[in-house]
Amino acid sequence: MKTVKRAIIFFLLLFVTCATWGWFSIWRSPKHFTLTQECPDNQSILTMPQYGALVDTHARPFVVTSPELTVFGAEHTRDPNDSQIEHIQTEWERLEPTVALVEGRLGFLIPYAMNPVERFGESGAVAALAKSDGADLYSWELPRSDLITELLKSFTAEQVALHQILTPYFSGYRFGPPKDPVEFVESFIHRAQYPGLDNCITSIEDIDRIWVRDFADDKDWPEVSDQFGLPGYLAQISDEANLIRNRHLVCAIEELLTHGERVLVICGSSHAVCIEPAFR
Repeated sequence: MKTVKRAIIFFLLLFVTCATWGWFSIWRSPKHFTLTQECPDNQSILTMPQYGALVDTHARPFVVTSPELTVFGAEHTRDPNDSQIEHIQTEWERLEPTVALVEGRLGFLIPYAMNPVERFGESGAVAALAKSDGADLYSWELPRSDLITELLKSFTAEQVALHQILTPYFSGYRFGPPKDPVEFVESFIHRAQYPGLDNCITSIEDIDRIWVRDFADDKDWPEVSDQFGLPGYLAQISDEANLIRNRHLVCAIEELLTHGERVLVICGSSHAVCIEPAFR
């Protein structure tokens, strides 16, 4: 009987220890950085058509630096041996940032068992540095509901819903398509439930129907990557979404710098090129 009690106590202590370690160690999505001031329009930020005139000539990675700021515009990678990862480390050591802003929301990661770069790309590398050095870590993205509200001013609910559902697939395709495209996209159909989208897409069949109707002359959606541009209104939505995101990013950086923070931003190279004029 004593042996059973000891075993129960042992496993309870083991469970509590593991749960405590997990609570404090396992990565969760960083919070959005919430602006406390109004974000005015900034005419110096490049639109995506304006960026198109520079896409073939700008440096890669594209890095904007000052004594208090690094905006590291990366070529997206999930290779831990990519030279950009070492470059990010060098910029981190130079700046010694107090705040890191990462692109995307990241998500669940078990330290030591998962590689942050393999899972979250260059944003994972920055998140690991922030956690190691105790810097504050935020996503520079707008909350999705706010972005959708802005996009609905120019596009229909169905168009925005299709874009929101398929964007993760188009972004990930550059690293190779998932084993099951349908299963992958089904996990994002819930995005059509955001306020204003009215659950207008509820199935893969809805996506197929819309695609045949609106993009009959283009590749089928499982073969599309955002690396080389999107068809029709999906490209227009992406351009508008990037402009909205870039404006928010500039406002976040300016607010943090005003508060005396040293800020390192990780983003795709196009974002860095587009916002660079705002910091000249």
